[in-house]
Amino acid sequence: MKKLKEQSEKEKLDEITKVGVYLTVPFVLAVSPIFGWWIGSWLDKKFETAPYLMYAGLLMGFIAGFRELYRLIKRFG
Repeated sequence: MKKLKEQSEKEKLDEITKVGVYLTVPFVLAVSPIFGWWIGSWLDKKFETAPYLMYAGLLMGFIAGFRELYRLIKRFG
């Protein structure tokens, strides 16, 4: 009986962990490109290269976001 209770508690904890990870996915996909765009815009103003570094930062943000999504799915999926 005790093993059954421990297993069900472990399964509940695993499910809660998966839900938490899945709730972070939209934030990972949204924050990375925004942060890349922000840094790129700042660098454009500093070096007067508009809009090239902004686009580069945005692209790197998308790549970083999808890379992190892949890592999350690989680990918890």
